[in-house]
Amino acid sequence: MPRKRKSLIKKCEVQVAERKRRCKNSNAAIAKGESCFVVWDNQYDRSNYSVTVALQMIADARAALDGLKESLTSDQQ
Repeated sequence: MPRKRKSLIKKCEVQVAERKRRCKNSNAAIAKGESCFVVWDNQYDRSNYSVTVALQMIADARAALDGLKESLTSDQQ
């Protein structure tokens, strides 16, 4: 039976703020009712990010993963 593959990313999700939050990266206010990106470090510790910062983080992650994929596929040719 094959083992479950390990995920490269932490648990993350998009939430609607139920109260005012602060973006961990820019310290910008995230208003109640506004969407935000939440990354869970463990069961009790989470980091909130504004939509602008989250989109930048996703773009950076996608570029890094594309680079890794290209390196792996070029090694097999």
